[in-house]
Formats: sequence, structure tokens, C-alpha cells
Amino acid sequence: MTYMAEKKIDLSSIKSKGFLPQRQENMFSMRLKVVSGNLDAEKLRAIADAAEKYGSGYVHITSRQQIEVPFVKLEDAETANNELENQGISGGSAGKRVRAVVACQGDRVCRNGLIDCQNLACRIDEKYFGEAVPKKFKVAVTGCPAACVRPQENDFGVMGTVKPEILEENCVGCKLCEKACKVGAITVLDDKIRIDLEKCILCGACIAACRKDALRAEKTGCTIFVGGNGGRHPRQGTKLLELAAEEQLFSILEKTFEYYRREGLDGERFGDLLERLGFEKYREEVLP
Repeated sequence: MTYMAEKKIDLSSIKSKGFLPQRQENMFSMRLKVVSGNLDAEKLRAIADAAEKYGSGYVHITSRQQIEVPFVKLEDAETANNELENQGISGGSAGKRVRAVVACQGDRVCRNGLIDCQNLACRIDEKYFGEAVPKKFKVAVTGCPAACVRPQENDFGVMGTVKPEILEENCVGCKLCEKACKVGAITVLDDKIRIDLEKCILCGACIAACRKDALRAEKTGCTIFVGGNGGRHPRQGTKLLELAAEEQLFSILEKTFEYYRREGLDGERFGDLLERLGFEKYREEVLP
């Protein structure tokens, strides 16, 4: 009886460090923390060595940009964890905690990127990763409305957006902007640009296409989605705000965690909380 109690405590402890029980007895998949999908070559080599030494010689890349090393034996879990931590590689989050932030490469690499997703993801992760919450909490940062990392399917999603401004005196009626717009929000008649703001998704494709400086960025910021999730009962997040500045974004995120911890029931996802108490109640709490 004592042995079983000790074993349960050990299992709980290693799960908190990112070790997920497999269907095979005493085998675990070692989840490793990866922020915004980026790992340098040195860490990749260390993970490969650990996979050969403690696992079955391969790794699994999850749908949330994390790395898992399967088939780690229970008796090797602590040693494997310590060895990787000494090389700057920590275990991933599990349970009722904030998970590692996923992100695309943003404007550092992608020509469609409108914001520095990598910097934002690292700042969010540094402040909130592993924090206790009523249920798991997932954050995604994407560089533009192409939404490669599906921010609408996260508890808190950030999307880079840009509002175009028209300089009519520069327009020559070439219609490159009209052709570039994938949602039919732009028409050019008599050398005059018209933007249907009801259709515009703030992607900036028209600005990038213009060769005569007839369109430019009036404001670049972040569109914020809240309350989304995947899983057995998927839910699309609700748009909270468009074109938020970074300072406003972090203020909203901090207030979101405060609201979630205060109002959320144990085991309740954030989207379920918004549904239970109403979106407007939350909105009034986080927006000035």
C-alpha cells in the first residue's frame, strides 16, 4: 500500500514536468517546451541525443509546435529531465496551466507578416507559461489574417492586422490592389480606390501590391480573439478588438487572466466561462 501511494506521488510529480503516461505500462512521452516553434541547432542535437539515450530514437512534433520524446521509462524520467534542463531545455506544461505559446515566423521571415510574432510570443511565454488557471489555457500569435496558427481556435488568439489608408492623388487606376484583394473589398473606378470596410480583413495585401504609394498603412496592430478551442467540442473564438497596440494587448491579457482566475470554475475552459457569464461582462472588465 505504501509503495502504491509513493508511486502515485511520483507519477503526479513527473506529469507536472511534462511527462505524459503512454498506453504502455511505465512508459512516458516526454513533452519539451518549445516557444513559438523555434529551436536552435544545439538544442535539437541535445534532444536527438536524449531520444536515442532514453527513448526509442525518434521524436514527435505535436500540432502545437511542441516536441515529445516517446517511450521514456519511468525510472529514467527524472534523469532525462535533469539532463535536458542542464542544456536549457525545460519540460512542457500539462494540466491546469498556461501552455507554451505557438506562433508563426511573422514579419521576421514571412513576406505577409505584419507583426513580430516571435518577440510577442516570447514575451507572453516568459510572463505566463506554466501559470495555474482553472483549466488549460492556450495562446497563439499569427502574423496576418492567413492565420497559419489558427488564433481563433485558442483561448487567446493574436493576429497581426493593418488598416489601409488611401492617397487618391497617387492612384493611376492600375487595379493591382483590386486584383490582390482576396475578399473583394476593393474596387477601382475612374482612377479612384474604394474600400468596403465591411469586407476588408485588414490583411495588407492591397498595400503590398500598390506600386504608386496610393495605399499605405494607417495603423498596424493586433486583432484579438478570445474563448476559442479545438477538441471534441470545437469553438471559434470571438473577436474582442481590432488593431490593438502591444501595450493594450498585454493589458488585456493580464486582465483576462485575472478574470479567468476569479470567475472560472475548477476545470472550466475560458470559452465556457464566457458562455456562462456572457461575453459583454468579460468585455467590460478588460476594455477601458
